[in-house]
Amino acid sequence: MFLSECDYEDLTHEQIDKLLFSADLEKPVKSDYAILLGTAPEFAVVRARIAAEYFHAGGADRIVTTGGAVNDKTVTESAVMRAKLEQLGVPSDCIIDEPTAQDTVQNMTCSVTEICRRCNIYEVGTVAIISEPFHMRRALCLADMFLPRFIKAVGYTRDIAAQRDGWKTDDRLARCVRTEVDLLKYYISRKVIDDIRI
Repeated sequence: MFLSECDYEDLTHEQIDKLLFSADLEKPVKSDYAILLGTAPEFAVVRARIAAEYFHAGGADRIVTTGGAVNDKTVTESAVMRAKLEQLGVPSDCIIDEPTAQDTVQNMTCSVTEICRRCNIYEVGTVAIISEPFHMRRALCLADMFLPRFIKAVGYTRDIAAQRDGWKTDDRLARCVRTEVDLLKYYISRKVIDDIRI
């Protein structure tokens, strides 16, 4: 059975867990840059903590914080994440602001533009994509689509097991998981990605 053949309501918790949370992405892989994907400010700080751990583990020397004023029109997600990264000991000059992206596709494309402004893009070999666990499968699919082909995208996140268990009882995580599954199905229907065996 394939994801395209299923309605969300037909999927078991085990199938959803396997679809979104099965990858081991908690080991930092050394990268030339990290792209920290934005979200609503109250959760952007969670993602910034993950990125700070990655930085302090020697993952990347430069982090692009990407996200505009999407959910809160008074502040950009990029600014919220920068402030939290600095609070967690990431030097200001290691943070690159990208304050315009409105969604995950723009996170990728706008971040590549910021990287291009700072270096010869052809010398970038690896970029780490940083987000929360539920978001990683789709984020890595989009990185594969929108980053240049010669750049390897790797993922980094924390607390996979906690989110894999938590989405079944937490309303926000349950909504996010539903959105991720629906968007993966949409990509499949548009032939953007291959169908996924469930």
